[in-house]
Amino acid sequence: MIRKSYFLIIVVIMLVLSACGPSETPAPTADMNALFTQVAGTIAVEYTQTALAMPVATNTPEPTFTPLASPTLQPLVITTPTVVASPTFIVMTAAPTISATANGCYDAALVTDVTIPAGTKFDPGAKFEKVWRLSNTGTCDWTADFKLTYVGGDIFGSDAIKVRSRVPVGNTKDITLQMVAPNSSGKVVSNWQLATDTGDLFGPVLTVSITLPGTAATATSTSSGCNNATLVNDVTIPDGTELKPGERFTKTWEILNSGTCDWNENYKIAFVGGDLFGSDTTKIRKFVAAGNNTKISLSMVAPSGSGSVTSSWQMADDNGNLFGQVFTIEIVLK
Repeated sequence: MIRKSYFLIIVVIMLVLSACGPSETPAPTADMNALFTQVAGTIAVEYTQTALAMPVATNTPEPTFTPLASPTLQPLVITTPTVVASPTFIVMTAAPTISATANGCYDAALVTDVTIPAGTKFDPGAKFEKVWRLSNTGTCDWTADFKLTYVGGDIFGSDAIKVRSRVPVGNTKDITLQMVAPNSSGKVVSNWQLATDTGDLFGPVLTVSITLPGTAATATSTSSGCNNATLVNDVTIPDGTELKPGERFTKTWEILNSGTCDWNENYKIAFVGGDLFGSDTTKIRKFVAAGNNTKISLSMVAPSGSGSVTSSWQMADDNGNLFGQVFTIEIVLK
């Protein structure tokens, strides 16, 4: 740039000088080589002065670029706010106890046997009144059409009877049945239960238990008049044993041949009353001399139902003639 500027200046000066000279007297011809040499020297001097005046450039090394380490990307953790549920206060209330004898809102409880306590002795054909005092322990009243109905055992010549009056919840009611002792012997029971006007049973099974003659050792006439039998011991299933309906069991008696005649293997123990308990008349299948004891067993099944149930049995000779004591089993169905 500096050389071009000086060159332009020289050209301009030469043009001015040539234009200003007189036309009459021609100026001596300039020595162009000498002029260029002078100008060049001047330019060189100016250039040198300019160069000296300019600061010397320092070769400063360019900084080395050090790449920054790439930042480590941390996983984005999104924190879900924890919702704290308000505490729920649960008030514990006792669950109502459901009675095993209830049917819906209807239930009953035996307050007392007003008449004929268990085991009362009667002769066959004797008439008596059985009275129970019952309490309405349900949550519904009993109407006058509710009744006491027969459910098992010996019916004792009676029948279902209506309560004949309204019984509010919590009240008591005496219910009476007219009965007749059956023509039997030993312990005999009759089972009854309350029922709604539509026949739905509820409440406990109410049992009448009476004792008829024949529970002690008695001689029963036979053709020879020599046979007799006496209970020595209930080996299994004592009276009042609780069993579930359908439960199988074996009843065993120890019996004394208290007559004067021996028993042969065709003598038997025969069913004479009550519930058969799924068994049947069975031969003893052994010889039992007079004055000796023997054990006789029967395989049985508890019947359906509830309450006390009895089954009565007696010895019989090889001709089927009954003799001796009546052996009664009494079980309680639960």
